[in-house]
Amino acid sequence: MMAEEQTKTQTLLTILQVRAWTKAERASARQEINRYYERKLASLQHALFEAIALNTPEQRNPFEIDEYIHRYHKQAQELYAFINALSFSNEMLPRWLQMIDDDDRGIAVWQPKTRLLLDEEQKG
Repeated sequence: MMAEEQTKTQTLLTILQVRAWTKAERASARQEINRYYERKLASLQHALFEAIALNTPEQRNPFEIDEYIHRYHKQAQELYAFINALSFSNEMLPRWLQMIDDDDRGIAVWQPKTRLLLDEEQKG
């Protein structure tokens, strides 16, 4: 059986167990944080587009669409606050990468507190 390939995040965390990161590796860690932010934001946008696309043009209620957009905006703000709550200092980079790895592996996944209407309708 073939071993799973390490992600860039996992590779950086493994290096850190042996030695301190180089300047280039710290820059790479910051890039991983930016990629994570981009993936999370794209996921929120995908959910918004999916929710709006579920309605045919005849069924679209402008107030409902406006509410979807409003809630998406709140979700994006929550993500922004989460990403910017911790600094990107050299000391915090390992913590960031561990959080990203945990999220990617489904251990501790970041989710917005605000839900789209569609989410609430499916639960109800």
